[in-house]
Amino acid sequence: MAFEPSFFPMGSQRAARMRGGVVQNEESSWFMPSGGITRIMGFSFVMSLLRKVLGGQAGSDSTGGSSYFMDSVMLFLLGTIAEASRRLFAWVIDRFKLFQYSITAQFTEGDPVYEWLIHLMTEEKIWLRSRQFRVTAASSLRQWTVNLEGNKTEGHVDEYAEYVPTYEDAQLFRFGGYWMEVKRGWGNNRINGQVFINGAGNVVGRLSLTIYTRDMGALSALVKEARRRYLETSRPHVVVHSIDQATAMHVGASPWSTAKAKSRRPLNSIILQEGVIKSLIDDAREFIKSEGWYTRAGIPHRRGYLLYGPPGTGKSSTIYAVAGELGLEIYSLSLAAGFVDDSFLARAVSSIPKRAIFLIEDIDCAFPSREDEEADTASAHLAIASGINQFGMGMHAGRRPRSSVTLSGLLNVLDGVGSEEGKLFFATTNYIDRLDSALLRPGRIDKKIQYKLATKAQAAALFLRFYPPESLSLNTDKPNPTQFTDEKEMEKEKEKETGVSSIDTLRLMADKFADAVPEFEFSTAELQGYLLMCKEQPEEAVKGVVAWVEQEKVDREARKQREEERKRAQKEKASSGETVRRGRQGAAGGSQAVAGTKGGAVAATPA
Repeated sequence: MAFEPSFFPMGSQRAARMRGGVVQNEESSWFMPSGGITRIMGFSFVMSLLRKVLGGQAGSDSTGGSSYFMDSVMLFLLGTIAEASRRLFAWVIDRFKLFQYSITAQFTEGDPVYEWLIHLMTEEKIWLRSRQFRVTAASSLRQWTVNLEGNKTEGHVDEYAEYVPTYEDAQLFRFGGYWMEVKRGWGNNRINGQVFINGAGNVVGRLSLTIYTRDMGALSALVKEARRRYLETSRPHVVVHSIDQATAMHVGASPWSTAKAKSRRPLNSIILQEGVIKSLIDDAREFIKSEGWYTRAGIPHRRGYLLYGPPGTGKSSTIYAVAGELGLEIYSLSLAAGFVDDSFLARAVSSIPKRAIFLIEDIDCAFPSREDEEADTASAHLAIASGINQFGMGMHAGRRPRSSVTLSGLLNVLDGVGSEEGKLFFATTNYIDRLDSALLRPGRIDKKIQYKLATKAQAAALFLRFYPPESLSLNTDKPNPTQFTDEKEMEKEKEKETGVSSIDTLRLMADKFADAVPEFEFSTAELQGYLLMCKEQPEEAVKGVVAWVEQEKVDREARKQREEERKRAQKEKASSGETVRRGRQGAAGGSQAVAGTKGGAVAATPA
């Protein structure tokens, strides 16, 4: 039998197999693309369909090169269809969440919700499964430690140190009928290998909470429960938030990264003039309840208060008392900080939640009024003209330090485009005359409250607050308090022996103390400082108050004289500088005149 050789392209991996001198058809071979590969992939039906679409019997062409090309095209199309199907399937899964049975939420440190959740985890004792802690000395900085009151267990009680879980390892727990997993991460706070640390020494990060359910109501219920518990725990305290420079410039973190918990101050501990504290609290409470009315009336829901008066008259104490009475948190910002500018101020105010107090103390020290700016500008021009700043010295001599925040930037966050609603703005100042009139208009400052030096009524009330009836010691043979189980019984026994009750005696002593204190000369802080030297000794306080008043007057007169001498020395220095300046100007003028005369004589010689 004759044999007809077949020629194939060089380098081809497809060769004809000979069996009994007969060249078998490529389609019948297991290793041919049209045969074996199709069977392996299980796409026989699709391959045959593609063959019909692309040319019918192209795959059975006697020329192996054409069949190889068509099979390659069909495999390419199959791969494209498979990838498109995979992407379509992934899109459907992602779009309709067909196989997702969990909800994930992110909580950024510094945000109030973050604090709510941390407190909830502390109460639920999730930290019991934690093995990583950050230990710091106990301080007023609020940290949700494992030895909080009500959460103390054996081996974790320490009044001098605080143990704060890092939560960097995932913690699995069950709450509200759902399984949840929480883990603390870095978020966007790790940049170029550096981690941002706040003032409390904590790494600023985020909490990632995963709830294994598809019910969004579970997340909402968790947040509501966390907030309720947080408010219940914080009720005996006033939480004060402040700015930390370490995280202030990091855009990804909340600027309010430091919080302190202070004991709530009762209203009767604030010794003010009659009706001042009550009117302030009533006004603030009415404002909080009237959000709907403000909305219907089209008026921005915000309220501004200015407390002004001499130092030590109780301005800051009033704000703390109001916050404690209304259950509000304080966000205190110092405009004198070098890193605080207009943009940072706007970002910080926008992150304050509703029903909170935004506080700026000593607002007059941040920037001068427009009249002061004009005076400073005139002084600077005079200094330049007199040559005092010839060597770059003394440009800012005598000027108060200025804030990077402008008056325009502050007014914008109070009632401008960048203002926020639902907040109470409090500002304090010792000198209201230094404030710009634009800052004091209604809409920015709605209520002004003046604080004065102590009256006689305030002095008597302060005395009674310092010395309760049980602190009174009338004579050396007073009854032994251990003999009585009730304070009322001891009071009755004292009244029998002396004929006068302790309360009446204290009132008489308070009136005597108040008579010795001149009205509107001393602040309540000064009187309190004196009474602190006579703790539990009301008789000594009354006996020594006259001498203390006289000594304070002498000290004030001495300080006044020193201040006058200092001002006189400054004035003399300025006068001598003015004399030197005029002398220099006269000498410069004489030199110019002599030079002009010589020039004229030289010019006249050729003529």
